[in-house]
Amino acid sequence: MAKEKSPRRRTSQVSASPETPGQSLSSEERRRRIEQAAYFRAQQRGFNGGDPVEDWLAAEREINRLLPSPQQQKQELAAYTKLREGVSRVLGDAKETLNAETIRQALAQAIAQLKQVGEHTADTIDKVAANVERDMVNAAQKIGTRWDAYSEKTADLFQVWRDRGNRFLTDATAAVGDWLQQTSDKLKTQTYQSGEMAASGTLECTACGERLVLQTASHLPACSKCHNREYRRV
Repeated sequence: MAKEKSPRRRTSQVSASPETPGQSLSSEERRRRIEQAAYFRAQQRGFNGGDPVEDWLAAEREINRLLPSPQQQKQELAAYTKLREGVSRVLGDAKETLNAETIRQALAQAIAQLKQVGEHTADTIDKVAANVERDMVNAAQKIGTRWDAYSEKTADLFQVWRDRGNRFLTDATAAVGDWLQQTSDKLKTQTYQSGEMAASGTLECTACGERLVLQTASHLPACSKCHNREYRRV
């Protein structure tokens, strides 16, 4: 009897490019969605109290987060890339004494430095910072409890420590593990939403399992198969 073949999982591939940005809306459609989101906020409180201007501004921030315009995507991609470079640079300067605070301060210092430059808004930096932190969590989970798990592919931002020697890597792994435990507890979710930035790699739709391969850091589109907006790292 012939063995039944299991269905093949479809995989989509995405590459980021300023000339070919991801999902975008016309100005009319974007305004309509903001109006709907603002109305929903007022409806949630029974149309009692509140400030219509604040409702609109909050709705605008929400739509911009979920569906960034092509120009916003370019700004966010640039900020995301610079922030990752900043974190990598600070981690690379780490001395022999390592702990969870070393990693936490590396991200905080890189964020502060990028804001000080003034090339990007605080909202843009805060948005991509959450994604960089999630990238670091995913890398820390891959590393686990063994220093020899450090590789360019699995360690991501932590790969700057690869050539620092066995003793350093043993301490680094303990620091990463402690930081992961503390950080995972405070993160609301370790999944990614469409419209957010994610580093290169493979992600999976949480609804249908469709896989998305990012060749470079990119904004995530909605799932091409079921239009779900949530992904997790494979």
